Amino acid sequence: MKYKAEIFDKFFFLYDKTGYSDHQLHCILYFNNHLNAERIKKAAALLMKAVPILSRVYRDYGGEPYWEDACFSEIDFFTIVNDTKDFERFTFSRTDEAAGPQLKVCLLRQPEGDSLSLVMNHMVCDAVGFKECLYLLSEIYSDLFKNPDAISVPLIDGDRSFKKIGKALSLPARMKIYLRGYKDRGGEYEFPFSRSGDTSPFIAFFEIKRSTYQKIRNLCAGNHVTVNDVVLTAFVRVLSGMLDRDGEELAFPIMVDMRRYLRDKSFNALTNLTANSILRITVTPGENFDQTLEKVNAAMSKKKLENIGIDVLLTLEWQFKLYGKKTYSLLEKAMDNPKIGMTNIGVLDAKKLMFKDSSVINAVMCGSIKYRPYFQLSVSTFKDIMTLCVNLYGDDNDRRILTDFFLLMEYELESIS
Repeated sequence: MKYKAEIFDKFFFLYDKTGYSDHQLHCILYFNNHLNAERIKKAAALLMKAVPILSRVYRDYGGEPYWEDACFSEIDFFTIVNDTKDFERFTFSRTDEAAGPQLKVCLLRQPEGDSLSLVMNHMVCDAVGFKECLYLLSEIYSDLFKNPDAISVPLIDGDRSFKKIGKALSLPARMKIYLRGYKDRGGEYEFPFSRSGDTSPFIAFFEIKRSTYQKIRNLCAGNHVTVNDVVLTAFVRVLSGMLDRDGEELAFPIMVDMRRYLRDKSFNALTNLTANSILRITVTPGENFDQTLEKVNAAMSKKKLENIGIDVLLTLEWQFKLYGKKTYSLLEKAMDNPKIGMTNIGVLDAKKLMFKDSSVINAVMCGSIKYRPYFQLSVSTFKDIMTLCVNLYGDDNDRRILTDFFLLMEYELESIS
C-alpha cells in the first residue's frame, strides 16, 4: 500500500541530495548493567509494529514521492556487538530510506554495562518524535517482563502533516504571514573547518560538568531566562570570537518545536513538526556574558511573541499549493542552507526511560551528520548531564578544531557567576 509523502519528508530527503546532511538522528543510551538481549530485540520489533512508518520504504522516481509498506526481519534492524569500534561505526552510520527500515538498533555488550545505539531516519520524525519512540521502546521492553508473549501494541499511525499547526492560528494571522513570506536566512560565514584530508562520519561529544549545569539552572531561576538562552549566549560569544566578528551581527538558524502551538501534544503520529528561526545577535567588543545574555533573551522573547517558526511552515505549505509537483524540483535547485546553526534537543525524560531491571545512567541525542562546510551544534540533557555534540563528515584536523570549540563553550558557561 502507498502513503503520501509529507512536505518535510521531501524536504529532509533533499538535504542529502544537495550536500547538506545525511538526514539521520542518533541516540545512545548507557546502562549500569545488562539488558535482556532477546527482550530488547523483541521490544524493537514491536516498536516497528506500533509505528508503521518505521517499516515503510521511500519511493522517489522524480515525480510525486510516496511511502510504501515493506516487510523486515529482526536482522534488518537489530544488531549485537561486543567491540566499541563496531558500536561507533554503527552509531555513525545511516538508514537507507529506499531499502528500509527507517530505524535500526545496536546493542553493545560490555562487562561494566550495556549501551544501546539507535539511528533514525530524520525524514520520518524530529527529535521530539524520536524521544517518544524511545519512551515507547522502554515501556514495551518493561512490559515484556510481565508478559513475554505479548504481541499487542498501540498503533501510532495518525496524520503526519503539519496542517494542524497552521490551523492553530486565526485566518487573519495566517494571511499576514502568507503575504510576508519567509525570506530570512543565516549569514554567509563558515565555521573554520579543514579543507583537506579524507573525510569520514563522526560525532564529537563533550559533557558539561554537573556543577556548571547547576550554575546554569541557578542563573535561569534568578533571572527569568531559559537554559536555551544561556547556551545560545555561549554559542554566539564563541562564534563571534572564532570567526573574528566581534561588533558584527551574527545570524544563524535555531530549531523550534512547533508543538508549542498545539493543545493536544499526545503521541499519535510520528512526524516532523520542527521549523527554524533566524537569530540575529551582535556581540559588542568587551561586553560580558550577562550583557550578551540580555540581548539573546530579548531577541528570543520577541520571536516567541511573533509566533516563532510559523512563517517557515506556512510558506512551505503555500509553495507546495502554488507550484504543485514542480515545488520539489524547484526546492532542490533553490535550497541554500545556512552554514552554521544550533539545535537544543532538550531534556530526555529519565522517568520515561525506565527499562525493567536496568537503569539508564546517561542518554545522548543528536541530529544529522553534516557535510563540510556545514556546522550545527546540538545540545541534549539527561539527569543534569548536558552533552554538546557536533556531527560531521570530516577529518582529524576537524576533530582538533571541534575540541577547541568545546573548550571555549565550556569556558563561557563556567564564567557564569
